[in-house]
Amino acid sequence: MTDAINTTTAAVDIDDVTHVYGHGAAAVTAVGPVSLRVPPGEFLVLVGASGCGKSTLLRLIAGFEEPTTGTVRTAGEPPRPGRGAGLVFQQPRLFPWRTVGGNVDLALRYAGVPREERARRIPELLARVGLHDVARRRVWQISGGQQQRVAIARAMAVDNPLLLLDEPFAALDALTRERLQEDLRRVDRTSVFVTHSVDEAVFLGTRVVVLSSRPGRVALDLPIPLPRTGAEPDELRGSPEFAALRAEIGHAVRTAAGNHTQS
Repeated sequence: MTDAINTTTAAVDIDDVTHVYGHGAAAVTAVGPVSLRVPPGEFLVLVGASGCGKSTLLRLIAGFEEPTTGTVRTAGEPPRPGRGAGLVFQQPRLFPWRTVGGNVDLALRYAGVPREERARRIPELLARVGLHDVARRRVWQISGGQQQRVAIARAMAVDNPLLLLDEPFAALDALTRERLQEDLRRVDRTSVFVTHSVDEAVFLGTRVVVLSSRPGRVALDLPIPLPRTGAEPDELRGSPEFAALRAEIGHAVRTAAGNHTQS
């Protein structure tokens, strides 16, 4: 770990965090203790079996939950819901009565972007996620995969340094999922991505953290030294290096899931 990661300028700093749901005999420790530092520009993927606390940890980073013990900081400050991070969920959560462009426009308006600049940025943002010609369509007129692309464009509309994604491709077919993974891999923003797919974790991440069964703790923290540019996606997925990383992380996920402890 470098000195730069150990400063308050880390994009995300999770220090000895636990999170407990409920009280007394009904209390359940969902996460912790966990300590993680995410430097600017990293694409961190959290992976593990269902119920290991991945989404809880993401909600703590987003500021939707507060840790029971320990501290969470984003860019050196306590996280505030809806501020400082773009959010993408498993469901797109778009406004169906608005056009595609209107959904992106709303995010820009909320951020205080002037009308003239909004008109210029909407097509740019949609082009970044491969939607060059659907701005005037209603949400119900585009596919589920396209809707999720709109959700990503909306999350990137505001100039937040951090992108948080909670299994955004889980409900999509395999081909659409792969295409969106390829789009997201080109996004130049610090990201924390939750998934239960080992293949997705290896393909997307510059670093993968495997969480144990509840209470979620770090079972493996592994950098992913695969090239981010210059390699075709199919070539990357078929490489021996990809296979070796997938095997190592898959083994860690299975081992961590087997070490289930009641809390």
